[in-house]
Amino acid sequence: MDNSTYVAISKLTALERQLDVTANNIANANSSGFKAERVLFETYLQKDDASLAGEGTNYVLDRGSYVDDTPGVVVQTGNPLDLALTGQGWFAYEMPDGRMAYGRDGQLVLDAQGQVTTASGAQILDLGGAPLNIPPDFAASVTISDDGVISSPEGGVMGQVGIFELPDRQTLSRGGAGMFVPNAEAQGLAPDETGSSVIQGAVESSNVQPVTEVTRLINIQQAYQHALNLVASDDELKKEMLTRIGRNS
Repeated sequence: MDNSTYVAISKLTALERQLDVTANNIANANSSGFKAERVLFETYLQKDDASLAGEGTNYVLDRGSYVDDTPGVVVQTGNPLDLALTGQGWFAYEMPDGRMAYGRDGQLVLDAQGQVTTASGAQILDLGGAPLNIPPDFAASVTISDDGVISSPEGGVMGQVGIFELPDRQTLSRGGAGMFVPNAEAQGLAPDETGSSVIQGAVESSNVQPVTEVTRLINIQQAYQHALNLVASDDELKKEMLTRIGRNS
């Protein structure tokens, strides 16, 4: 293969990665608290040999991705267990498989044992890092202040929803349902100190903009097809060259 084919393949590989990320964003457009992911690409210049006078060959490299932490729209639900966050803080959860995770999903329910969980079964953690529990009889009547303190109708404190700082993004991986899972070497939970607050009876919607993501998806598909056409065109040129060589030999 010559350089043009290698360049096309590098572009195809990068576009496949971007396609997967964009498709995942679209799939989570209605997931509470979901944060879109963006892909970072870089051009790598390979210089020509000293005997050549060209400017080199540019390849596309996948340099990873980052989280778009733009806040989603806060939607009022009226459910006393639904929570939205303002600011840079994050909720912490114990996932069904036992791993700890961070997220902004505050669409919560109370199971028969009084455990406060998301729809996917992740238990939200209190300020001390333990699963939060509320007596089922108080599910519809609790009051949750802007610092996460949960009070009964009589004013007794029943717990406090934890609001935490998100660790270094390089220690996190996607865990599904908008969750971010730290690796084994990550430090423990650190309470948020940026002034984040809780809004009771509301949820933060996904920050994915469906129209923008669909437009991006169409552009990726067009660019992918263009790269495929380049590979096919290069292949046809080689076939034609070999045919001519065979005729002249």
